[in-house]
Amino acid sequence: MKYLRRQVDFDFLKARKRRIRKKRLVIFGLALLLLALVGGVVFYRIDFIKAIFTPVSFFARLINPVELKEEDGRVNMLVIGVDTRGSEGLMNTDTMVVGSFSQVEGDPVLISIPRDLWVNLSPYGSGRINSAYSRGGTASDGKFDEEKGVAFVKTKIAEILGIKIPYWAIIDFEGFEEIIDILGGIEVCVERAFDDYSYPVPGRENATPLSSRYEHLRFEAGCQKMSGEKALQYARSRMGTNGEGSDFARVRRQQNVIAGISDKALSVDLLLNPGKLASLYKQVTSTVKTNASLGEVQRVLQIVGKFEDLSEIESLVLDPDSKLVYHPANPAPYGGAYVLVPQGGNYSKIREAVRKLFYKEEEKKE
Repeated sequence: MKYLRRQVDFDFLKARKRRIRKKRLVIFGLALLLLALVGGVVFYRIDFIKAIFTPVSFFARLINPVELKEEDGRVNMLVIGVDTRGSEGLMNTDTMVVGSFSQVEGDPVLISIPRDLWVNLSPYGSGRINSAYSRGGTASDGKFDEEKGVAFVKTKIAEILGIKIPYWAIIDFEGFEEIIDILGGIEVCVERAFDDYSYPVPGRENATPLSSRYEHLRFEAGCQKMSGEKALQYARSRMGTNGEGSDFARVRRQQNVIAGISDKALSVDLLLNPGKLASLYKQVTSTVKTNASLGEVQRVLQIVGKFEDLSEIESLVLDPDSKLVYHPANPAPYGGAYVLVPQGGNYSKIREAVRKLFYKEEEKKE
Protein backbone atom coordinates (compact mmCIF):
# COMPACT_ATOMS: atom_id res chain seq x y z
CA MET A 1 0.00 0.00 0.00
CA LYS A 2 2.84 2.38 0.90
CA TYR A 3 4.59 1.49 -2.36
CA LEU A 4 1.40 2.20 -4.32
CA ARG A 5 1.02 5.58 -2.57
CA ARG A 6 4.65 6.49 -3.34
CA GLN A 7 4.17 5.49 -6.98
CA VAL A 8 1.00 7.60 -7.27
CA ASP A 9 2.82 10.56 -5.69
CA PHE A 10 5.76 10.09 -8.06
CA ASP A 11 3.47 9.96 -11.11
CA PHE A 12 1.65 13.06 -9.89
CA LEU A 13 4.93 14.97 -9.50
CA LYS A 14 6.09 13.92 -12.96
CA ALA A 15 2.82 15.09 -14.49
CA ARG A 16 3.02 18.36 -12.54
CA LYS A 17 6.57 19.02 -13.77
CA ARG A 18 5.48 18.41 -17.36
CA ARG A 19 2.61 20.92 -16.95
CA ILE A 20 4.97 23.52 -15.46
CA ARG A 21 7.47 22.96 -18.26
CA LYS A 22 4.85 23.41 -20.94
CA LYS A 23 3.45 26.50 -19.22
CA ARG A 24 6.91 28.07 -19.16
CA LEU A 25 7.47 27.28 -22.83
CA VAL A 26 4.15 28.94 -23.64
CA ILE A 27 5.08 32.01 -21.60
CA PHE A 28 8.47 32.12 -23.36
CA GLY A 29 6.79 31.93 -26.75
CA LEU A 30 4.42 34.72 -25.77
CA ALA A 31 7.35 36.82 -24.57
CA LEU A 32 9.05 36.37 -27.93
CA LEU A 33 5.93 37.47 -29.75
CA LEU A 34 5.61 40.51 -27.51
CA LEU A 35 9.25 41.41 -28.14
CA ALA A 36 8.67 41.13 -31.86
CA LEU A 37 5.91 43.69 -31.37
CA VAL A 38 8.04 46.03 -29.24
CA GLY A 39 9.36 47.28 -32.55
CA GLY A 40 5.75 47.96 -33.45
CA VAL A 41 5.31 50.03 -30.28
CA VAL A 42 8.32 52.14 -31.25
CA PHE A 43 7.00 52.47 -34.80
CA TYR A 44 3.62 53.46 -33.38
CA ARG A 45 5.10 56.21 -31.23
CA ILE A 46 7.14 57.54 -34.12
CA ASP A 47 4.01 57.54 -36.24
CA PHE A 48 2.26 59.46 -33.47
CA ILE A 49 4.94 62.16 -33.77
CA LYS A 50 4.44 62.24 -37.53
CA ALA A 51 0.70 62.51 -36.94
CA ILE A 52 1.21 65.98 -35.46
CA PHE A 53 2.29 67.10 -38.91
CA THR A 54 0.18 64.75 -41.07
CA PRO A 55 -2.94 63.99 -39.00
CA VAL A 56 -5.17 63.11 -41.94
CA SER A 57 -3.20 60.03 -43.06
CA PHE A 58 -2.70 58.84 -39.47
CA PHE A 59 -6.32 59.04 -38.40
CA ALA A 60 -7.51 57.69 -41.73
CA ARG A 61 -5.54 54.55 -40.97
CA LEU A 62 -7.23 54.25 -37.58
CA ILE A 63 -10.67 54.55 -39.17
CA ASN A 64 -9.81 52.20 -42.04
CA PRO A 65 -7.31 49.74 -40.52
CA VAL A 66 -4.98 47.69 -42.66
CA GLU A 67 -6.30 44.26 -43.61
CA LEU A 68 -4.21 41.38 -42.29
CA LYS A 69 -3.43 38.31 -44.38
CA GLU A 70 -5.57 35.42 -43.17
CA GLU A 71 -6.00 31.72 -43.81
CA ASP A 72 -9.45 30.36 -42.95
CA GLY A 73 -10.05 33.29 -40.62
CA ARG A 74 -6.72 33.10 -38.75
CA VAL A 75 -3.57 35.23 -38.82
CA ASN A 76 -0.36 33.18 -38.48
CA MET A 77 3.14 34.40 -37.69
CA LEU A 78 6.46 32.59 -37.24
CA VAL A 79 8.96 34.02 -34.75
CA ILE A 80 12.47 32.61 -34.70
CA GLY A 81 15.28 33.43 -32.31
CA VAL A 82 18.77 33.51 -33.84
CA ASP A 83 21.97 33.58 -31.82
CA THR A 84 24.99 35.06 -33.63
CA ARG A 85 28.38 35.41 -32.02
CA GLY A 86 31.63 36.89 -33.27
CA SER A 87 33.79 34.60 -35.36
CA GLU A 88 31.40 31.68 -34.98
CA GLY A 89 29.12 33.29 -37.53
CA LEU A 90 25.48 32.32 -37.86
CA MET A 91 24.16 29.97 -35.22
CA ASN A 92 21.31 27.52 -35.58
CA THR A 93 17.89 28.71 -34.50
CA ASP A 94 17.19 27.57 -30.96
CA THR A 95 13.69 29.04 -30.77
CA MET A 96 10.84 28.64 -33.25
CA VAL A 97 7.31 29.65 -32.26
CA VAL A 98 4.20 30.00 -34.40
CA GLY A 99 1.60 32.42 -33.07
CA SER A 100 -1.94 32.45 -34.42
CA PHE A 101 -5.19 34.25 -33.63
CA SER A 102 -8.63 34.96 -35.04
CA GLN A 103 -9.41 38.62 -35.74
CA VAL A 104 -13.04 38.00 -34.81
CA GLU A 105 -12.94 35.61 -31.87
CA GLY A 106 -9.37 35.98 -30.60
CA ASP A 107 -8.61 32.33 -29.75
CA PRO A 108 -4.82 32.88 -29.54
CA VAL A 109 -2.64 29.80 -30.07
CA LEU A 110 1.10 29.24 -29.63
CA ILE A 111 2.91 26.29 -31.18
CA SER A 112 6.50 25.54 -30.12
CA ILE A 113 8.67 23.71 -32.65
CA PRO A 114 11.52 21.75 -31.03
CA ARG A 115 14.96 22.40 -32.50
CA ASP A 116 15.68 18.63 -32.60
CA LEU A 117 12.78 17.78 -34.93
CA TRP A 118 14.23 15.76 -37.84
CA VAL A 119 12.83 16.91 -41.18
CA ASN A 120 13.35 16.72 -44.92
CA LEU A 121 15.33 19.83 -45.81
CA SER A 122 15.29 19.24 -49.57
CA PRO A 123 17.29 20.25 -51.57
CA TYR A 124 19.80 20.11 -48.69
CA GLY A 125 19.09 16.56 -47.57
CA SER A 126 17.66 15.94 -44.09
CA GLY A 127 18.52 17.33 -40.68
CA ARG A 128 17.25 19.05 -37.58
CA ILE A 129 14.80 21.88 -38.15
CA ASN A 130 17.11 24.29 -36.30
CA SER A 131 19.61 24.05 -39.20
CA ALA A 132 17.04 25.12 -41.82
CA TYR A 133 17.72 28.85 -41.35
CA SER A 134 21.45 28.49 -41.98
CA ARG A 135 21.06 26.04 -44.87
CA GLY A 136 18.33 27.96 -46.65
CA GLY A 137 20.07 31.30 -46.36
CA THR A 138 23.63 30.35 -47.26
CA ALA A 139 24.51 30.75 -50.94
CA SER A 140 27.14 28.70 -52.81
CA ASP A 141 29.63 31.55 -52.41
CA GLY A 142 29.19 31.47 -48.62
CA LYS A 143 27.19 34.71 -48.41
CA PHE A 144 24.13 34.69 -46.18
CA ASP A 145 20.68 36.12 -46.93
CA GLU A 146 18.50 36.32 -43.79
CA GLU A 147 15.24 36.67 -45.67
CA LYS A 148 15.95 33.55 -47.74
CA GLY A 149 16.92 31.74 -44.54
CA VAL A 150 13.74 32.59 -42.69
CA ALA A 151 11.63 31.95 -45.81
CA PHE A 152 13.07 28.43 -45.98
CA VAL A 153 12.33 27.81 -42.28
CA LYS A 154 8.81 29.18 -42.76
CA THR A 155 8.18 26.88 -45.71
CA LYS A 156 9.32 23.81 -43.79
CA ILE A 157 7.32 24.62 -40.63
CA ALA A 158 4.22 25.43 -42.69
CA GLU A 159 4.61 21.99 -44.30
CA ILE A 160 4.89 20.32 -40.87
CA LEU A 161 1.85 22.09 -39.39
CA GLY A 162 -0.27 22.03 -42.54
CA ILE A 163 -0.98 25.77 -42.51
CA LYS A 164 0.05 28.89 -44.40
CA ILE A 165 2.24 31.38 -42.53
CA PRO A 166 2.25 34.80 -44.20
CA TYR A 167 4.17 36.66 -41.49
CA TRP A 168 7.56 36.13 -39.93
CA ALA A 169 9.86 37.87 -37.48
CA ILE A 170 13.55 37.26 -36.75
CA ILE A 171 14.93 38.16 -33.34
CA ASP A 172 18.72 38.34 -33.15
CA PHE A 173 19.73 37.78 -29.52
CA GLU A 174 23.08 39.47 -30.24
CA GLY A 175 21.29 42.81 -30.55
CA PHE A 176 19.81 42.53 -27.06
CA GLU A 177 22.95 43.90 -25.43
CA GLU A 178 22.76 47.33 -27.07
CA ILE A 179 18.97 47.54 -26.68
CA ILE A 180 19.32 46.90 -22.95
CA ASP A 181 22.07 49.51 -22.61
CA ILE A 182 20.01 52.09 -24.53
CA LEU A 183 17.16 51.43 -22.07
CA GLY A 184 19.56 52.00 -19.17
CA GLY A 185 19.64 48.36 -18.06
CA ILE A 186 16.81 46.01 -17.13
CA GLU A 187 15.47 44.35 -14.00
CA VAL A 188 15.97 40.58 -13.99
CA CYS A 189 14.90 38.23 -11.19
CA VAL A 190 17.42 35.39 -10.90
CA GLU A 191 15.58 32.39 -9.48
CA ARG A 192 18.64 30.63 -8.05
CA ALA A 193 22.33 31.40 -7.70
CA PHE A 194 24.73 29.57 -10.03
CA ASP A 195 28.25 29.57 -11.45
CA ASP A 196 29.44 28.90 -14.98
CA TYR A 197 33.14 28.09 -15.13
CA SER A 198 33.17 27.52 -18.90
CA TYR A 199 31.57 30.59 -20.44
CA PRO A 200 33.14 31.24 -23.91
CA VAL A 201 35.01 34.55 -24.24
CA PRO A 202 33.96 36.25 -27.52
CA GLY A 203 36.86 36.43 -30.00
CA ARG A 204 38.96 33.83 -28.19
CA GLU A 205 37.43 30.68 -29.69
CA ASN A 206 40.83 29.43 -30.94
CA ALA A 207 43.08 31.01 -28.31
CA THR A 208 45.80 29.15 -26.44
CA PRO A 209 46.08 27.97 -23.78
CA LEU A 210 42.65 26.37 -23.82
CA SER A 211 41.75 27.85 -20.42
CA SER A 212 41.99 31.38 -21.85
CA ARG A 213 38.96 30.71 -24.05
CA TYR A 214 36.62 30.69 -21.06
CA GLU A 215 35.72 32.86 -18.09
CA HIS A 216 33.95 32.30 -14.79
CA LEU A 217 30.48 33.79 -14.35
CA ARG A 218 28.63 34.08 -11.05
CA PHE A 219 24.99 35.06 -10.62
CA GLU A 220 23.40 35.65 -7.22
CA ALA A 221 19.74 34.87 -6.58
CA GLY A 222 17.24 37.73 -6.41
CA CYS A 223 15.97 40.62 -8.50
CA GLN A 224 18.76 42.84 -9.79
CA LYS A 225 19.59 45.39 -12.44
CA MET A 226 21.66 44.04 -15.34
CA SER A 227 23.61 45.77 -18.08
CA GLY A 228 23.34 44.50 -21.63
CA GLU A 229 26.53 42.45 -21.32
CA LYS A 230 25.50 40.88 -18.01
CA ALA A 231 21.97 40.08 -19.22
CA LEU A 232 23.30 38.44 -22.37
CA GLN A 233 25.72 36.32 -20.33
CA TYR A 234 22.86 35.30 -18.05
CA ALA A 235 20.69 34.32 -21.03
CA ARG A 236 23.45 32.45 -22.88
CA SER A 237 25.13 30.46 -20.11
CA ARG A 238 25.05 26.73 -20.93
CA MET A 239 27.25 25.17 -18.23
CA GLY A 240 25.73 26.56 -15.05
CA THR A 241 25.80 24.77 -11.71
CA ASN A 242 22.81 24.28 -9.40
CA GLY A 243 20.57 22.90 -12.14
CA GLU A 244 21.24 25.74 -14.60
CA GLY A 245 23.16 23.68 -17.16
CA SER A 246 20.18 22.36 -19.14
CA ASP A 247 18.65 23.77 -22.32
CA PHE A 248 15.36 24.21 -20.48
CA ALA A 249 17.06 26.30 -17.77
CA ARG A 250 18.60 28.48 -20.49
CA VAL A 251 15.19 28.94 -22.15
CA ARG A 252 13.75 30.04 -18.81
CA ARG A 253 16.55 32.57 -18.33
CA GLN A 254 16.06 33.92 -21.86
CA GLN A 255 12.38 34.31 -20.99
CA ASN A 256 13.32 36.41 -17.94
CA VAL A 257 15.57 38.67 -20.02
CA ILE A 258 12.96 39.15 -22.76
CA ALA A 259 10.33 40.00 -20.15
CA GLY A 260 12.73 42.53 -18.61
CA ILE A 261 13.30 44.20 -21.98
CA SER A 262 9.57 44.35 -22.71
CA ASP A 263 8.77 45.81 -19.27
CA LYS A 264 11.46 48.49 -19.54
CA ALA A 265 10.69 49.42 -23.15
CA LEU A 266 7.01 49.84 -22.39
CA SER A 267 7.61 51.81 -19.17
CA VAL A 268 10.11 54.37 -20.46
CA ASP A 269 8.58 57.57 -21.82
CA LEU A 270 10.53 57.63 -25.08
CA LEU A 271 8.73 60.71 -26.37
CA LEU A 272 10.55 62.84 -23.78
CA ASN A 273 13.94 61.69 -25.05
CA PRO A 274 14.22 62.00 -28.86
CA GLY A 275 17.86 60.85 -28.81
CA LYS A 276 17.02 57.65 -26.96
CA LEU A 277 13.99 57.11 -29.18
CA ALA A 278 16.12 57.36 -32.32
CA SER A 279 18.79 55.03 -30.91
CA LEU A 280 16.24 52.48 -29.78
CA TYR A 281 14.42 52.65 -33.11
CA LYS A 282 17.67 51.98 -34.98
CA GLN A 283 18.65 49.06 -32.75
CA VAL A 284 15.20 47.47 -32.61
CA THR A 285 14.89 47.55 -36.39
CA SER A 286 18.25 45.79 -36.72
CA THR A 287 17.50 43.26 -33.96
CA VAL A 288 13.84 42.51 -34.71
CA LYS A 289 13.10 42.13 -38.39
CA THR A 290 9.73 41.27 -39.89
CA ASN A 291 8.00 41.19 -43.25
CA ALA A 292 4.90 42.81 -41.71
CA SER A 293 4.31 46.41 -42.71
CA LEU A 294 3.98 49.23 -40.20
CA GLY A 295 0.21 49.27 -40.67
CA GLU A 296 0.00 45.50 -40.18
CA VAL A 297 2.05 45.65 -36.97
CA GLN A 298 -0.19 48.39 -35.63
CA ARG A 299 -3.28 46.35 -36.49
CA VAL A 300 -1.89 43.28 -34.68
CA LEU A 301 -1.18 45.42 -31.60
CA GLN A 302 -4.75 46.69 -31.60
CA ILE A 303 -6.19 43.17 -31.81
CA VAL A 304 -3.81 41.57 -29.28
CA GLY A 305 -4.59 44.40 -26.85
CA LYS A 306 -8.22 43.26 -26.81
CA PHE A 307 -7.44 39.75 -25.60
CA GLU A 308 -8.99 39.70 -22.14
CA ASP A 309 -7.31 36.67 -20.60
CA LEU A 310 -3.85 35.66 -21.87
CA SER A 311 -3.93 32.68 -19.51
CA GLU A 312 -6.45 31.12 -21.87
CA ILE A 313 -3.94 30.91 -24.72
CA GLU A 314 -4.07 27.43 -26.21
CA SER A 315 -0.71 25.80 -26.76
CA LEU A 316 0.97 22.88 -28.46
CA VAL A 317 4.54 21.85 -27.71
CA LEU A 318 5.81 19.24 -30.15
CA ASP A 319 7.67 17.17 -27.59
CA PRO A 320 7.30 13.45 -26.70
CA ASP A 321 4.63 14.31 -24.10
CA SER A 322 2.37 15.45 -26.95
CA LYS A 323 2.41 11.87 -28.35
CA LEU A 324 2.98 13.44 -31.77
CA VAL A 325 6.75 12.90 -31.90
CA TYR A 326 9.21 10.51 -30.29
CA HIS A 327 12.92 9.83 -29.79
CA PRO A 328 13.95 6.90 -32.03
CA ALA A 329 15.63 4.04 -30.18
CA ASN A 330 18.23 3.71 -32.94
CA PRO A 331 19.90 7.06 -33.71
CA ALA A 332 22.15 5.59 -36.43
CA PRO A 333 19.90 6.67 -39.37
CA TYR A 334 20.15 10.23 -38.04
CA GLY A 335 23.91 10.41 -37.82
CA GLY A 336 23.85 9.27 -34.21
CA ALA A 337 22.22 12.56 -33.21
CA TYR A 338 19.58 13.08 -30.54
CA VAL A 339 16.48 13.84 -32.61
CA LEU A 340 12.69 13.80 -32.61
CA VAL A 341 10.68 12.23 -35.42
CA PRO A 342 6.93 12.40 -36.09
CA GLN A 343 4.70 9.49 -35.10
CA GLY A 344 3.74 7.38 -38.10
CA GLY A 345 6.63 8.75 -40.16
CA ASN A 346 4.65 11.73 -41.48
CA TYR A 347 2.99 14.95 -40.29
CA SER A 348 -0.65 13.84 -40.47
CA LYS A 349 -1.14 13.56 -36.69
CA ILE A 350 0.58 16.91 -36.09
CA ARG A 351 -1.60 18.61 -38.70
CA GLU A 352 -4.74 17.12 -37.18
CA ALA A 353 -3.76 18.40 -33.72
CA VAL A 354 -3.11 21.89 -35.12
CA ARG A 355 -6.49 21.98 -36.86
CA LYS A 356 -8.26 20.98 -33.65
CA LEU A 357 -6.50 23.81 -31.81
CA PHE A 358 -7.43 26.35 -34.47
CA TYR A 359 -11.04 25.35 -35.03
CA LYS A 360 -12.43 24.01 -31.74
CA GLU A 361 -16.00 25.23 -32.34
CA GLU A 362 -16.01 23.75 -35.82
CA GLU A 363 -15.01 20.37 -34.40
CA LYS A 364 -17.80 20.55 -31.81
CA LYS A 365 -20.46 21.29 -34.44
CA GLU A 366 -19.36 18.30 -36.46
